[in-house]
Parts: sequence; C-alpha cells; structure tokens
Amino acid sequence: MRGRLFIVDDEPMIRKGLTKLVESNPLGWSVVGEAANGEEALDQLRELQPNLVITDIRMPVMDGIELAKRLAEQAPRTAVVMLTGYRDFEYAQAAVNYGVKQFLLKPCPEEEVCRVLQAAFEQYRLQEASKEREAEERSRREDQLLRSVWKRLPYAAEEARELERALTGKELWLVQVETYYPEAKDYQGGDLKLLQFAVGNILQELAEGVSGASGAPGEGEDRRLMLEYDSFVFFLSPEGDSESLFEEASSVVKRLLGLELAVRRYGPFRGFKHTEAWMDAALLDHSREGDQGAGPGEAMEDQTIGGDKVRLIRSELTALLLLGRPAELEAYLRRVLDSALQISAHADAMKIEAFCAAMAMDDVMRKELEADPRTVGDIGQRVAELHRTRTREEVKAWLQGQIRTFEQALLSWHMERSGGIVQRAILYIEEHYAEECALPTVAAHTHLSPNYFGSLFKKETGESFSGYVLRFRTEKAKLLLKNTNKKVAEIGQAVGFPGSNYFATVFKQMTGLSPTDYRKQGQSWRREEHPQG
Repeated sequence: MRGRLFIVDDEPMIRKGLTKLVESNPLGWSVVGEAANGEEALDQLRELQPNLVITDIRMPVMDGIELAKRLAEQAPRTAVVMLTGYRDFEYAQAAVNYGVKQFLLKPCPEEEVCRVLQAAFEQYRLQEASKEREAEERSRREDQLLRSVWKRLPYAAEEARELERALTGKELWLVQVETYYPEAKDYQGGDLKLLQFAVGNILQELAEGVSGASGAPGEGEDRRLMLEYDSFVFFLSPEGDSESLFEEASSVVKRLLGLELAVRRYGPFRGFKHTEAWMDAALLDHSREGDQGAGPGEAMEDQTIGGDKVRLIRSELTALLLLGRPAELEAYLRRVLDSALQISAHADAMKIEAFCAAMAMDDVMRKELEADPRTVGDIGQRVAELHRTRTREEVKAWLQGQIRTFEQALLSWHMERSGGIVQRAILYIEEHYAEECALPTVAAHTHLSPNYFGSLFKKETGESFSGYVLRFRTEKAKLLLKNTNKKVAEIGQAVGFPGSNYFATVFKQMTGLSPTDYRKQGQSWRREEHPQG
C-alpha cells in the first residue's frame, strides 16, 4: 500500500534528488511522475492521480500556488507539500487557503524532508483506513440486504432499489460447496468455520485477480457475498472471463482443500424479482445434500469478520514495513499473538484468529517482501496444519511458527537492502566522527530503530557499530600522531574521544601502544627511512 507521489520543480537536479531520496528511504511513497511546472503537471495528474504532490513555489508558466489552487478544485483529496525559500515564505502562506499544510524551507536537510514525507504518509494511511472501514460497513449492510431479499425477510425497499440499480448488468454467479466433509478427508465439525473461511479466501483472491471483485466494494465495482454457509454469490463484470475464473477456482479448492464446488451461472442481473425463482431452485436443490451440523448464521458472521481481520493486520504490517519501523512491526506481531490467545478459551475459535494472522503475513511476504514462494505456505497447507491442532497450546505454537517465518523473511528482505543503509551510515560516520556519533543518532539518520540498525550493521560489516566507530577514530588519530605536532589530548578531542584518559585507554587496546609511544615509534621509523648526513 505505497502512496503515489508526484514531484513538480523547474530544476531537474532537485527533481532527481527528491526521487533518489524517496527511493532510498523507507518513507511509504513511490514516485509516479514529475514535471517542470504546474501546467505540465496538471496534464499528467489527471491520469496518474497521485496521493501527494511536492511542488516548488516559483516556477515558469504556472507556479506552485496556482497549481495548489487547481488541485483543491479538481482533486481535493490530493495532499500538497510546498517547497519555498525564505524570501517567498510569506507569499507561500496563501497556499494554506488551498489546503497546503506542509512547507519545506529550501535548502532542506534530508532528515527534514524524510520527516515531512513520513508524516504525510501517516496521514494518507489514516485516511485510507477510514475509507476502507466505511466501505466495509457499507458492504456489510448491503450483504445483509441481499440475504434478506433472497430469503424473503423484511428489508428497506428504497435501499434495495439503489443496490439493484448498482448491480444491474453484472453477471450473476452462484458457487456452492458440495460438502465440507468429503470421504477422502477426515474433517470434523470443528473445522467447518476454518474451511468456510479458506474457501471464501480462495474465491476472493482469484476474483480480485481477474476482475477486481471486492468484499467491500466502491460503487459500481464487482462484488461477492456469502449467502449461506456453503453458498457464495458473485456479481462480476460481463467483460471479464468469469468462466475461466470459476474453472480455476474449482481446481484450486479441490487441490488445496479436497472440496468439490458446484458453479451455476444466471446471466446478466436484471433485478431481484427476475432472480428469485432461479435462486430458490438452486438453494433447494443444493440443500437436499446438505452437510450435517452446519450453523450458517454464525458461520457467515465469522467469515465476514475474518476477512476484515486479514485486511486490518495486512494494512498495519505493510504500513510499519514501508515506514521502516521493524521494532514496532515485531511488537505488533506480538500483539497479534496475544489477541489470538485472548479471543476464546476454545481451540476452534483460536484457529480462525491464527488463520487470519497467517494469511495476512503470507500476503505481505508475497507482495512486499517478495519472499521465496517455497517460504510462503498455501491455504491448503495452513488448513491441514491447523486441522491437526487440538488444544489452545498447539494453536499458539503453530502461530508462533508462522510469526518466526515472517520475521525471517523480513530480516532477509532488510539484508538484501542493507548495503545502501549501512553505506549511508558509514558515510555519516566519516563526516561526523569528530562529533557525538552514537548508535541512536546514526540509526535515526537511516530511519531504523537502534536495535534493528545495530543488528543489520554487524551482519553487513562483521563488526559492531561501536567497535567500527572506535576503530575509525583510532585510525584518524594514528594519522594525526604521525603527521602533526598536536598534543595527544588535542588529537583525542579532534577525532571524537570525550576525554584524554579514555582516548589513551582505547588507543592502547586497539594498537597495543599508548598514543605517546605510537608517536615515538613513528618518529623512529621516519629516522630509519630518512637518515641524516
């Protein structure tokens, strides 16, 4: 869930520098385009629809103030960050009237740009989460409305007409599980909700991949709902290859879960009255071979909540990952585990929580961490493993294993990218070794937590951060001792040691000689190399 960022500045070097900064730091943004002035930007913004625009204030043709005004009129959801100089700062205040809330005063330190962009991403993420919650709530109401219509329960007629208009023209499909307890599998009654959620998840992912069908759609989008515990309804675009979609769905569900699907196509949806007889016949025909012990009402509610849970966990993990907050991410995973443990005293209820968490982690590993497919388990494997668990302790151990797999994939992902992070840290040390060059300070420069940065630094260099800094300062001190007449205490201070005694102690540990003896030895070597007379 990266945000889309567009850069507007008439100086190519600034555009290039900002792009490089965004690409090399965990800020949550992807640069989708750039322009040299406001007019050129507007031509692209209509197509690219970025979530954030960074624009200079002074540009030819159309300046940043006018661009902000146009965006406020045409794309009010697009946030704007404005670059301005000291002389233009008062002029830039006019941009506040057009929704600009962040200003960067040129020249901008890298840390300040990163801080502003991270804050902007946090705001974008909160807005997206709010929109998603609203869509999910609307989807739940509409799902209940659809069930009420087809089951002849009371419903709001006006709301039904609005939904009917939105769905008219979509291809209507009904997908039903033949039985959740095939003879080839030893599934038990306690596995029903887990299996039902797994089937729904497979159908959802395949439908999204082909047509964009969503359980929480926007207006006019394809959608699906669970009508009964074993029956799923889809409204899909007639332009999509729905037949191939459901052929693949049947194959995948059979291969992963050992379950058979029955798929029925109604055709273009023309209204509820036209579908009642067809739906009644399909449900009645299927119910003659119904499963024993099924609890459709409860199962439907759990499946909906489960889908929301997967989206929530996936969204939080992705945001913390993109913002470069691995310590917070690991803490969040611990809270996920605690939540699963507290949800119920029964193992069966815990299984749904654990399954949701595992599916969310798998999704992040595939899409964000680009993990080896062999590392990411499939739904069938997850169901089989959870099916074998009988106690809360066994479910807990299983989820802990899933978290360890995710953390290992996360570490590998960071290791692949740590070269750039560690190189930036080393450059920072080379420029600031004479100052207080502490681990938290340098970690903040790389936008990682101190503990995580320290671990990456040691894995990449084979040396602890503090050891590297002490060795670097000692090498600088050796050069000064050999080539200048500065006092030992002055040299220690010049290379960043806080006191002469500490400098002398560290220097002797590193070289086996005191600073004074090292200087004398260097002078002796020079006399031997360049004898007088």
